[in-house]
Amino acid sequence: MKEIANIDPDLMESLSDSFEAVPNAHLGEISWEAGIGERLRPDAILDAVVAGREIAFVVETRGDVFPRDAREIVWQLKRYLRELDSSNRRYVPMILARSVSEGARDFLQQEQVAYHDLSGSLFVSVDETFVLIERPKPKRAKRRAMNVFKGTRAQVLHALFDRPGEWVSGSEIAEYAGVSAATVSETFKDLERRDWLDVRGEGPAKRRRLIRPDLLLDAWRDSILASRASKRSRYYVPRMKPEEMVRQIKREAPYGNIDLELTGQFAAQSYAPFLSSVSDLAVRVRGKTGRELLLSILGAREVSEGANLVVIDAGSKKLRRGKRDENERLLASPLQVYLDLLEDYGRSKEMAEHLRSQKLVWQ
Repeated sequence: MKEIANIDPDLMESLSDSFEAVPNAHLGEISWEAGIGERLRPDAILDAVVAGREIAFVVETRGDVFPRDAREIVWQLKRYLRELDSSNRRYVPMILARSVSEGARDFLQQEQVAYHDLSGSLFVSVDETFVLIERPKPKRAKRRAMNVFKGTRAQVLHALFDRPGEWVSGSEIAEYAGVSAATVSETFKDLERRDWLDVRGEGPAKRRRLIRPDLLLDAWRDSILASRASKRSRYYVPRMKPEEMVRQIKREAPYGNIDLELTGQFAAQSYAPFLSSVSDLAVRVRGKTGRELLLSILGAREVSEGANLVVIDAGSKKLRRGKRDENERLLASPLQVYLDLLEDYGRSKEMAEHLRSQKLVWQ
């Protein structure tokens, strides 16, 4: 006996629209197959015609699907297929999801498992019939994916990038990043789903290691470029070039008195020279008191144009200084400088990619 399947109406409507764009294809009856067993059955069986041939999709539904999810679902779908009587019907495994990541799409195509998501993307491979409609991920899914790059979760990423290739525990990263164990755990789960972490061991002995840092950094870059730029305050400091401002800060308030780090084009130029000169100084500062002291030392006034000092509020984020150069100018880490440049204007994005090619390279 068949029962009516319970699938998100938005998914079904989107799938129907995608099928309408495929010649000689349409959807038929959807049901919940009860004949596989009480504990082993898919979310739905969906009859369809593709290229004039009758098939039945064995469907699993999900929210967001990343590579790790895709592997688990495919394993489950293959279990279903082994239990189904295929003597009279052509069964095809399928994933319906609100979003399917690029990595998951690649994997599913290799496994020849059909998929569809709310972007309108559709993949079906049945014998000699091949359907592929590729569209960008839904905006809502993109916003959810960006969460790992913001707030305290971003501090976890910084900590992992600071220890490339090392096997680390959750407690070590929590202490190093200055965040809660719960934040580390949530972030780790997200990274594992995207295949950006290796995992070994169990329980207290469980360790993770960052893998594919280039892919992770690509995704971080894309999330920044797709988001609204963070707020920056711009000031004018009379008769001072960036190097002179740094000397003034050092002279009037040793770095220990203000929790700050230098970033932007000035820091990038120190790490990997690219321009003949830079015209402003970008500073990340923690706390209102530190900001006021910095502005007082430099005699800075806020302006809407003609700024030569940019102040970024670091909030509660732990500052990760990269090094002191020969003049003891306190620099943010190359990773932080790279991320800050992506939100800047002018030739900053060019500088960001140059810095990445020189200082953010992994084997």
